[in-house]
Amino acid sequence: MRKKFIVFDIDGTLLTTEMEFLASTKQALVSLKDQGHVIVIATGRDYPSAKSIVDELEIDTYVLCNGSIGYVRHELAHELILSKESIHTLIEIAMENNDQVVFQTANGLARHFEEPGEALTKAYESLGWTIPEFDQNFWRENSIIQAMLFCKKEDLPRYAIKEFRYVSWHEYGLDVIPREGSKARTILKIAEQNGFKREDIVFFGDGNNDIELMELSGVGIAMGNAETEVKEKADIITDSCNEHGIYNALKSMSLI
Repeated sequence: MRKKFIVFDIDGTLLTTEMEFLASTKQALVSLKDQGHVIVIATGRDYPSAKSIVDELEIDTYVLCNGSIGYVRHELAHELILSKESIHTLIEIAMENNDQVVFQTANGLARHFEEPGEALTKAYESLGWTIPEFDQNFWRENSIIQAMLFCKKEDLPRYAIKEFRYVSWHEYGLDVIPREGSKARTILKIAEQNGFKREDIVFFGDGNNDIELMELSGVGIAMGNAETEVKEKADIITDSCNEHGIYNALKSMSLI
């Protein structure tokens, strides 16, 4: 069998809704490695929030911040930086609209406005995350590869900034990434650089920021808990992240 480039989202995919690994998921990944397949993570998370998962699963290739940064064998292989000019415009609009913004580097993040706001608080609490520290100068002093915008969906048209595109990841939050950046584009680039064709990519995901990669992969697999639109773009719909979805799909495909 030709070796596969098998890509996993983290939240709602590798992890259960209780933020735990199923034993069956770990068993499946060990089986994939034993057969020589390449295992990759593609997530909206930054490095600190993904590190424990990367370490525990012993994965050395990972795409973070929705494709803005990518590592191969733990070495930086891809990076996109948001321009200071466009960031300043984003801040001005957010200030006028009383919205919150979180800025991210590869290694950390900070919220821009002192008051966290209801939308940010609800999003972070629902995922069990700690609200980022306040640092108004974080974006000036660091290379920003992604931002998170917390605004009402009906207010998003106000943020028509040419450099940016917005990817929904939560009812209350959107990722702000370079217009030319995405999980899909970075994964396709890294796969090709490592000798894999598009049809070799098998992708597991559940969220709206997974749709493009779901469509562009050789096989796109939506978790049973995935958003409806994600399922509509998938080649296969497996069981939920709480019900052995990864193991069952890989078994049905004879990959383990």
